[in-house]
Amino acid sequence: MARVLAAILLVLGLSGCSTTFVYNNLNWLVHWYLDDYVDLNRAQKKHFDSKMADWLAWHRNQQLPRYLDDLQALKQQLETGEMTVLQWQEVFSRGRGHWASLLNYLAPDLADLSLLLTDEQVESLFTALEKQQLKREEEREELTPQERLERDVENRLEDLQEWTGKLNSTQKADVAKWTEGFQPTFEARMAYRRAWQAEAKRMLLMREDNESWRQGFIELLARPQVFQSNELQLADKANREHYANMLVSMNSQLSEKQKRHILKEVQALIDDLTDLISQ
Repeated sequence: MARVLAAILLVLGLSGCSTTFVYNNLNWLVHWYLDDYVDLNRAQKKHFDSKMADWLAWHRNQQLPRYLDDLQALKQQLETGEMTVLQWQEVFSRGRGHWASLLNYLAPDLADLSLLLTDEQVESLFTALEKQQLKREEEREELTPQERLERDVENRLEDLQEWTGKLNSTQKADVAKWTEGFQPTFEARMAYRRAWQAEAKRMLLMREDNESWRQGFIELLARPQVFQSNELQLADKANREHYANMLVSMNSQLSEKQKRHILKEVQALIDDLTDLISQ
């Protein structure tokens, strides 16, 4: 279940040259991800494929036009000059809103599909999820604080350069400095995930085909953030603001070539979305 949502999230990223490929092959990709966590029988796969067809139709008709509107508005803002911290935060907020809309739409169908799982499948799912988290924690523990920072800087540079093209040494140093200012959230996020997964497992093992259980599970799926600690929520808020400030600072250092590169990448996404909507 969590892996299904993660696969759908690929669509919301809508970044890079693989956007159209990912979207047009989403049904296959979701099955591929899901197979790492739980083996569905033939009847379950039939139910899942039927729901998946409905999700894709809804997403193409209802959500993609909203993403397109947001990207076109972003492109216009970028073309007019420097964006403010508030404008970037509004961009982030709209993205979170799209994710919330997706969860709200999927939750009732996922609750129905959950009723088809066996206890063995439920146990297999959460064993796999815990194994994945332990692996992430072990990999992180193998790194020193400095190595973690260097990895974060490398990842952030890679993400930014997908949009800007190659950054110069001064720009890279500035990104490294900004990266140091992000608040750590790893432990709090792992605790949040375990809390949510524990409740999801508990509910799935006591699943009943009645409205009370169904509404409770829908609420769990659609609003997982209620399991976030106050510490994590505050850190995430601070990091979003910090990231917005970083983007404003970076913009002042961009060359005209880099600015054109960003607009080209945004336009490529707009073109991809336009093509997908028309299919």
